[in-house]
Amino acid sequence: MKNNMFPRVLFVYILAAGIFSLPFLYVYHVTLQWNPFAINGKEFLVFYGTGIITGYFTLLLSRKFAVFSLFLRRWMIVLFVAGLARLCQGLYYHKPVGYLLLLVMSLLLLWQQVLYIKKR
Repeated sequence: MKNNMFPRVLFVYILAAGIFSLPFLYVYHVTLQWNPFAINGKEFLVFYGTGIITGYFTLLLSRKFAVFSLFLRRWMIVLFVAGLARLCQGLYYHKPVGYLLLLVMSLLLLWQQVLYIKKR
């Protein structure tokens, strides 16, 4: 029975690796480097929004396969810290941060859904 499940779980892991790499592929496409802090303004919002969308997609996969909870928790911590850092930087330099604030709040809603899955 385990031999039949192994290719399926391996496929899901490969799919998750592809999903989690999408925001960084966008950063590389825009700046030719992998650092998301090298982009400003709208490009960072696209990176951050793509990261949240991949989190929601992974949340849907984690309801079917319970293997993503560790990946999803770490991914959300990385996104939350990056969002807070850019939010503080934007406030310090008196830049508009309203959209980023909305994205951080939607990330907190995603975090609540992950905690709900963990309790079930």
